[in-house]
Amino acid sequence: MRRLAGALHTELVGLELTECFSQNKDELILGFSNKQKELYIKASLTPDICLLQFPNEFKKANRNYVDLYPELIDVTVTSASIFSYERSFKLGLENGFEIIFKMHGSRSNILITKSNSVHSIFKGQLKNDLSIIPSELNKNPDLSESRFIEVNGDLKKFLPALGKEVNRHMKSLGYAEKTLSDQWNLTNDLLLQLESNPIRIYKGVPPELSLLVSNAEILLETNDPIEATNEFYKQYTYDYYLNSAKSNALKQVEKAILKTQHYLNNSSVKLEEIKNRRTYEEIANLIMANLHQIPTGSKSVVLHDFYQGGEIEVKLNKLLSPQKNAEQFYRKSKNQKKEIEVLEANISSKKNELAELLSQKEEIEKTNDIKALRKQTSPKTTNQNEKSEPFNRYEFLGYTILIGKNARQNDELTLKHATKNDLWLHAKDVSGSHVVVKFHPGKPFPNPVIERAAEIAAWNSKRKNETLCPVIYTPKKFVRKRKGDPPGAVVVEREEIIMVTPKGVQ
Repeated sequence: MRRLAGALHTELVGLELTECFSQNKDELILGFSNKQKELYIKASLTPDICLLQFPNEFKKANRNYVDLYPELIDVTVTSASIFSYERSFKLGLENGFEIIFKMHGSRSNILITKSNSVHSIFKGQLKNDLSIIPSELNKNPDLSESRFIEVNGDLKKFLPALGKEVNRHMKSLGYAEKTLSDQWNLTNDLLLQLESNPIRIYKGVPPELSLLVSNAEILLETNDPIEATNEFYKQYTYDYYLNSAKSNALKQVEKAILKTQHYLNNSSVKLEEIKNRRTYEEIANLIMANLHQIPTGSKSVVLHDFYQGGEIEVKLNKLLSPQKNAEQFYRKSKNQKKEIEVLEANISSKKNELAELLSQKEEIEKTNDIKALRKQTSPKTTNQNEKSEPFNRYEFLGYTILIGKNARQNDELTLKHATKNDLWLHAKDVSGSHVVVKFHPGKPFPNPVIERAAEIAAWNSKRKNETLCPVIYTPKKFVRKRKGDPPGAVVVEREEIIMVTPKGVQ
């Protein structure tokens, strides 16, 4: 800090403060100039990044900035000096004001003072800074050998301003195990190094600015404190934003990995369950083999199971004949086989997706390309758009089924998103969700798809707790809305009815 204040004294004395503004939270820009040169101080005082930079030019934003401290503008700098053994320095101005840079980590601030009292502070939330008396920032520690002996060589008591980095360095030299005399000699050597060593930036996460010798890779070695500060700002902020972008990208990918793994686990369990379940085809065959034994109107029947031995109870639809019940089970058997095929295809696809995500995660962890990392987060916009859709999506046997969320959004689904050839469904004579099945050109809607969409429409209606529910279905072109009708109300000009058991989306 002492070297930096000396360099700033050389660079700034005689220049006028021509600009003082902020265009980002916790960031202050001060511009100094005369006819020969310009120099800016960019003070970033966020809790995460507390750094200074000294560019020779700075482009002010066209808008969204605020000019500050008019009492300092067009006033000449008369001095730049350090507070003794304190992480602060000040710029003196010709009109008696001083600008104090209090560099205290997350509590860093800029103080505008005059006549040894604080006039205003940049970060208003640090209210205690208003009571600072500038002259008391100077520390005058007793650095004599007698004081060193008095504190028994405890560096934290002898010179608190040395900080954690110096304490770590001394620990690496075996300071605690040395005699008091050797500790005194080591401390004097240290203070000499801090005055004379070149300034180094060491590679690390984050990079480290130091006056001490280290085994780490050196990124910069210089005696110019302004050059060192500028390079450190560049290295540190690059490292910070790289890690920030990397963290955001990793969070997104890891979330997708967990979601995919969850899907694979659930789908694998479901597939195993379906494969181990009695097939609808076997049940249909058992009914057909025992047609003469099943009374019409039965809710259930106990049959001899010639597949697995013993007896099996089969639930029936009492409104259907035994043969019609068997036909219904044969239809369900086709759906069951198709469901297995779709599940197996989806599991295979998700496994490939998981492999890609794991590979993507590995690439993110290795890369140092900030632009590429930021592109990883771009799908967020798409996800937000998807969340704003007025319906829920469900895929079944390759068909997309859309389910309205409420009355107003039912209108939006039916009138804005559904096309004339889509299939439109609704529980008959009760309120409920509009359901739309997207049309596949050149293909009629398969019966299993119509049944599944009808089950969903029944579930999302006032009839969801009934055993059977009538559901109307029709091409969307036969659905219209009259002027003045309340949200969700429509007129259906032509319809067919299907009876189904209400069943929601898992």
